[in-house]
Amino acid sequence: MRITIQGSVKKSAIIAVGVAIFVLAAVWIVRTYLAFAVAERPTVVNLQAARRLDPSNSNYALQLGRLYQYSVMNANPALAAKALRRAVELNAYNAQAWLDLGTTMVFAGDTNKAEDCLRRVDELAPHIPSYQWAIGNFFLLHGDLDEAFRHFRMVLSGDPSYWQTIFTTAWKASNDPHQILSELVPRNASGELTYLNFLLATQRVAQAAPVWKLIVKDSGKFDPAQASPYIDALIAGHHPAKAYQVWNVLRQKGLIPATDESRPKNLLENGDFANQPLNMGFGWRVGGVSGVYVTLDDSTFRSPPYSLLIQFPGNQNLDYHAVYQYVPVLPNHKYELTGFMKTEHITTDSGPRLEVRDAYNPAALDQYTDAMIGTSPSWLPLSLDFRTGPKTNLVVVMIARVPSQKLDNRIAGKVWVDDVSLSPVLSPSAPPQP
Repeated sequence: MRITIQGSVKKSAIIAVGVAIFVLAAVWIVRTYLAFAVAERPTVVNLQAARRLDPSNSNYALQLGRLYQYSVMNANPALAAKALRRAVELNAYNAQAWLDLGTTMVFAGDTNKAEDCLRRVDELAPHIPSYQWAIGNFFLLHGDLDEAFRHFRMVLSGDPSYWQTIFTTAWKASNDPHQILSELVPRNASGELTYLNFLLATQRVAQAAPVWKLIVKDSGKFDPAQASPYIDALIAGHHPAKAYQVWNVLRQKGLIPATDESRPKNLLENGDFANQPLNMGFGWRVGGVSGVYVTLDDSTFRSPPYSLLIQFPGNQNLDYHAVYQYVPVLPNHKYELTGFMKTEHITTDSGPRLEVRDAYNPAALDQYTDAMIGTSPSWLPLSLDFRTGPKTNLVVVMIARVPSQKLDNRIAGKVWVDDVSLSPVLSPSAPPQP
């Protein structure tokens, strides 16, 4: 549809309005650009000029208020408060402006107004960790632990990098493990495991048990290595049975491989090296030793698909105990340790062997099989019968090499290990081992 404008006066009026609108828009654009350009170098003078050029932009009032609040050269709490009030008037949804205004009120000693500002921040940014961290600290400093923990919990849920600071602060402020666990720790496996390992790192092993119970109830999956420090702490604290319970939970959750049921009497995990060593818990652990190469080998094995290969460099008289596994046992019981080794050019009179040792008191039990040297024609069996001491409840099975006492003592060569087993030896009348 075509609109025809009749009369020169009407045409002139419309053109004039159009020109006026254009001029106003151009002026607004220019003023806005100039304000932006001036504020690029945020000094007091520049920000004041930017506010005059673009008075509706809350950001310039916010920057000016922050400059008055935090700049040593321009500190002026009264002007900071005035500018920040103007910022929230211009934009009531700017969480940063409310936060800075609340901080200004704290410094001014007006706690009530500060709390009002921070609760407004909470409404605007309920899931942003940096804001929740500031709110939590406000309530912590004013003695409201419940409210502080509520905000700190939100911080942990959104940004786990705060965990060290928050948990340390919580223990200093509360020293109440029940309150911290119930009000602060996020209810998910990741948050609970992070707190568990904080407790272990700060020598609070006794407080870790309730946390582990929550983790057990959680159906979520997690990296089993996150539970490794707890198992190690229980082992170090002479609680191998509790440590093994944690290990069994990992197995029940499907986080570590199940025991090979084809050899139910073997107390060792992964004795045939069918799986990669877990380097944790009650699985094989492989420590790093300079120059020694350790890997699974799929080209040489006694039972498929792998054996464990250890290659010695020939430049050290090694005292080697870097491949090992913890095994729970019963006191005053007979056991048999067996395995198979195959060697290639193993030097010195002291070669690799199997060793079993009381994990807490080597004087009570520390025995070796015969050493393997030279090159073996095939897989050779190793066997050792032993009896645990009256207090032995945990042993360490190791692939070991003890230092040679001879002049030519630097060990070189390769050894393959496979089908290692630790089994109870039962007399015909003995009841089965639990």
